[in-house]
Amino acid sequence: MFGSNVEAVTELEPFASTPGGPDDRVRLVNAAGETQIRGAEVLFRYFWNDLKLTGSYLYLDATERDPMGGRREIELTPQHSAGFVAMWEQHGRGRLGFEAYYTGEQRLADNPYLSVSEPYWHLGLLGEITVGRASWFINAENLLDVRQTKEHPLLLPSRAPDGQWTTDIWSRNDGFILNGGVRLKY
Repeated sequence: MFGSNVEAVTELEPFASTPGGPDDRVRLVNAAGETQIRGAEVLFRYFWNDLKLTGSYLYLDATERDPMGGRREIELTPQHSAGFVAMWEQHGRGRLGFEAYYTGEQRLADNPYLSVSEPYWHLGLLGEITVGRASWFINAENLLDVRQTKEHPLLLPSRAPDGQWTTDIWSRNDGFILNGGVRLKY
């Protein structure tokens, strides 16, 4: 379990470079109020012969003062996230692994397409076989082909006050990945 209170965190504030002009510049300022972060994390590991299992879960309650009153969730911080890895391994012969990671909803700020992100899963597989001095492997990542661009475009309709042309990244954007290779032992 953990918790912290932080006074006057830094944030970007847009301002006009000329009085009455557009907000085309930003400056770093200390925000009024207190940022509160509370949470708990659980981790487990289990070994059985050549099989290793690892799992984790994180609950996070991260809030900041809302300028309109009250409190709001801090952007880009999922309240729930979890992970699981299963690995079978025999030294000198090979290994086979599976991983699954969950990322829950996140509050999005200054995103014209969504105010809350979609939760998503990241799945991966790894296989390796050792023959003599060579270890041949294949690795597959993002098996579900999760990409933020499937939910909405990354490009903003118009430039943001801080000069940014894209939305914040809240998910994966690389799509399905497959790679393989060989490692030689000398």
